[in-house]
Amino acid sequence: MSLANLINKFQQVVFIAIINLVCFAIANQPTWAASFAVRVFDGDNITLVDRGIKTKVHLACIDAPELLQPEGQHARKVLQNILDDEEVYLKVFKKDKFGRYTAEVLAGGQNANKVMVSLGLAHYDLLQEKDCQGYEELEAKAQVERLGVWTNGTEVMLPSQFRKENKLLGVGY
Repeated sequence: MSLANLINKFQQVVFIAIINLVCFAIANQPTWAASFAVRVFDGDNITLVDRGIKTKVHLACIDAPELLQPEGQHARKVLQNILDDEEVYLKVFKKDKFGRYTAEVLAGGQNANKVMVSLGLAHYDLLQEKDCQGYEELEAKAQVERLGVWTNGTEVMLPSQFRKENKLLGVGY
């Protein structure tokens, strides 16, 4: 192995170590303030970009309609509007099986996750109920008021069922 190859391998190892340290630091911080670009993929997935480093985040406690479902595109646009031009904070719960951070996203003095549920643009995700306070009530209120996905009543296809029937992983990106 040449010296150039050895140096290249060493640089790769150092870069990976730095990325892992950053991820470890983020995972151990309950709140993470953002001064970076926020890209919205859909109604419950965003990517934070800071100096070329991308960090994927899934909004905890919620499951928004997939982009091909009714209200899916609308949910993405609303989440983008909530986060646009706001300082973003994350309350990180964990890292999921897809390598995304699962977090409550706070922007403009509001909890974006709860806003999405209260507008009927996301379902309360029962699988995370130990960390989720107040979501069930917000969903019930949106159902009664027939907001978002609840416009035509409570018989709607859950995003998880849509992903299963359409063989989508649920990551989206």
